[in-house]
Amino acid sequence: MRKATLVFVLAVAAVAVAAGPLAAKIDRAQATTNAVIEEAYRLGEIDRAEMILMKAYSIWAPDKLPEHLKGGVIEKCGTPIIEEIDRALPTLPPDIAEEIRGFRDRPVCDEYIDTEHFRIWYDTSGVNMILNWPDTTYRDAIATAAENCWSEEVDVLGFRQPPDDSGDPDGGGGSSHYDIYVQNLSGVYGYTEGRYTVPGTPQNDATSIVVIENDYAGFGYPDPQDPMKVTVAHEFSHACQYAHDYTEETWYKECTSVWMEDHVYDDINDYRQYLNYWFSYPYRSMEWNDGTGLRIYGSCVWNFYLAENFGPEIVPEIWYGAEGSLGIFVVFDITLSGHGSNIEEEFLGFSVWNFFTGARDDGNHYEEGAAWPTVPMQRIYTGVDYPIEDGAPYTTHRPDHMGTNYIRFSNPDVGYDGLYIAYDGPWPGSLPNAAFVVYRTEAGDVGEDGEIELNLMGDGDTIVEDWDTMDYVVLIVANQTDNVDDMNYTYDVEQVDTGIDGESHIFALRPASPNPFAESTAIAYSVPTGGGHVEITVYDVSGRVVRTLTSAWMDAGDGVAVWDGRDDAGRPVATGVYFARLDIDGLTAMGKLMVLK
Repeated sequence: MRKATLVFVLAVAAVAVAAGPLAAKIDRAQATTNAVIEEAYRLGEIDRAEMILMKAYSIWAPDKLPEHLKGGVIEKCGTPIIEEIDRALPTLPPDIAEEIRGFRDRPVCDEYIDTEHFRIWYDTSGVNMILNWPDTTYRDAIATAAENCWSEEVDVLGFRQPPDDSGDPDGGGGSSHYDIYVQNLSGVYGYTEGRYTVPGTPQNDATSIVVIENDYAGFGYPDPQDPMKVTVAHEFSHACQYAHDYTEETWYKECTSVWMEDHVYDDINDYRQYLNYWFSYPYRSMEWNDGTGLRIYGSCVWNFYLAENFGPEIVPEIWYGAEGSLGIFVVFDITLSGHGSNIEEEFLGFSVWNFFTGARDDGNHYEEGAAWPTVPMQRIYTGVDYPIEDGAPYTTHRPDHMGTNYIRFSNPDVGYDGLYIAYDGPWPGSLPNAAFVVYRTEAGDVGEDGEIELNLMGDGDTIVEDWDTMDYVVLIVANQTDNVDDMNYTYDVEQVDTGIDGESHIFALRPASPNPFAESTAIAYSVPTGGGHVEITVYDVSGRVVRTLTSAWMDAGDGVAVWDGRDDAGRPVATGVYFARLDIDGLTAMGKLMVLK
């Protein structure tokens, strides 16, 4: 049996939000206080202990925080900051640790009211006075919102209810009700504070309290009940998460809590203010921090995708799966396998869906996608760029793990009716990746052309038909791993005429099949309109000619060369990597071959 332990003295094993590269100076007006404090630490203006103390001030004693460390954007949720402080406490100098521990006492309030599941604590005077007292409208609205959240999150979706804290060593809140405290927070909408671990349960659960703003004055809302409602939904979601695993990854906690806001209060749509921070960096990983402190909230898009494809119940299903010691991406994969899918397939689907937002919404993807921002392109090609040989993403925009690139090919409208795209990605066996094509027509319609089928070497190609009717085509490249960043790949793109009766008369070397192979492989190719002298040669990794498969004139059309794994002398070649090269009157293409004996 585990002993009940005060949560904030544990060196919690949760994974912190991944840091990303920042500019030399962030714009304080466009960043949270937490982000400003982190930058001061990064620039050497404060040391680590001072950074943690300043973060504690930002939550519990904002009047002690120096002005130059205050950001211009109100923090959505203080929970990740408190968790970071908790992890740091055992390593801090004793005086700083003691000051922070002093902030961790439960708030003291004058009054409370009880509902079926909650005790709402509030003050009737002073700096923490609840909005418009003695008018009870706001207080009663908090009580109603809390019960709405319990009903939807626990009773309907099936999340674990927060553990009863009445048996905590400090006595809890004096009852078995869940405690919500109404305080003047000023710099944060609210937070969930872990209190004690729960003995005798198999999961890493903990008791907690929720603290929300007393009036939301200065937060920019015409109706203060709107931010209050979404904050209760958000923070109570954290309380339920603490019933499953309070050590789970921070980014997915916020992903879930922001998604929950809209699930419970669909008409408020407060989450939308954070989406641009997500969509601006599609090539970064899901947990990457853009430096403003706000992208973590935009990660809710992932749960929107899962819920709209598999039903909202998949989110608590993930949280039950997270109660073990597995990483969250492994949990996603296991959960999705129970629905006949997997993380790789769904991340590609997610990447495709993210194209169809804002002005590109087609009504077939996200329910609220038309109101969302559009994902930016990582590279754009115009008519003067064709043909493209060995095109590649900018080195600064290569997709990190669970990251995506969007490469746009604009139509110069010069009469070609096909666009040939050849994709050469990493070997999927070691680095899962995928390529997908979408388009926008000149009439403004958008659609999916489909996934490019890749061989075992990560190569594939496709011809986009009706290119002459399109405004542009976008190649979507997804890094489907959960641990490999900076994925590189190349692509060749050419405008083509698809020829008579729809047959393709273009220059192309297609992926060999099978590949890898033991006995023989077929190498398909296309000769462009007008025909040409075709040479297909196999080389080893040193560039030595191994075998000449074809050397002859051919009319326009498709052909296949078969290699039986032997050299020009008829001797079997050794296991290893080889290259097939196609030459047609100055046009050249190469593909990898793997021989396995």
